[in-house]
Amino acid sequence: TLFQPIGGMDRIVDGFERKVGRFIQYNTEVLNIDTSAKGVTITIRDRKTGRRSNISADHCISNIPLPILSKIKNNFSDDFAKAVETCVYDPTCKLGWQANQRFWENDKNQIYGGISYTDDPITQMWYPSYDYFTKNGTLTGVYNYDQDAIRFGNMKPADRIVEARKGAIKLHPEFADKRLVPSDKAISIAWQNIQNEGGGWANWDPNNDDHSKAYTRLLRPDGRFYITGDQVSQLPGWQEGAMESAHHVIEQINRPGLLQAPSTIIRAPNSRRLTRGR
Repeated sequence: TLFQPIGGMDRIVDGFERKVGRFIQYNTEVLNIDTSAKGVTITIRDRKTGRRSNISADHCISNIPLPILSKIKNNFSDDFAKAVETCVYDPTCKLGWQANQRFWENDKNQIYGGISYTDDPITQMWYPSYDYFTKNGTLTGVYNYDQDAIRFGNMKPADRIVEARKGAIKLHPEFADKRLVPSDKAISIAWQNIQNEGGGWANWDPNNDDHSKAYTRLLRPDGRFYITGDQVSQLPGWQEGAMESAHHVIEQINRPGLLQAPSTIIRAPNSRRLTRGR
């Protein structure tokens, strides 16, 4: 178990924003990608004003989820476009609770961080790795996949809370007390329902030759267009994978010719094992 930044993992993103925030353009849709040996031109649309414009640069690094990227007009080479289209994302749903008492750390439970796996549709319960022995805390009360995630994703948010509480009570009877774990402070997300996400993570299977060929191709740029993110790392679904991928792309830009030529097929990561622990 690793300690977490005070205030949550988003504080890492906030750190980047403090340094480069003035360059970030929000509410912007990518309409077209035109890449070549000399640079990349991106056609964008401001969602507030509807105005279209072009941005040209020596390189483009994209962390757009691959299933979303495949739907954007582009001039990718055939093998690169096929690799992008090969990747699909897994459905996954997550729900968080805020408890008014950290009952999981009491003498009875003595749980300090980590995960409890269950055979209930909630699948997992995650415990915070910070603020030990303080008054209150947050718990991940649902983190599921496949049909369970699809079913939860099709529910209204209020219904997810009801269903999640039923599963949580089986593990921790304290959840029966709504004063201890109130419903009005619960929040959930189904990533497959989010417009620009399409799912939780890239579904790679190392035993699928097409997956390994696609994964290997995506590690190299198409012209000067690079793909980054946990989706093209050995740790899909994890922030560490996104960081490793970013370093990989930076190294290629700083060392022209690295991995430009066709290379030996690299086995795709095992998304199922890495995201589910089994």
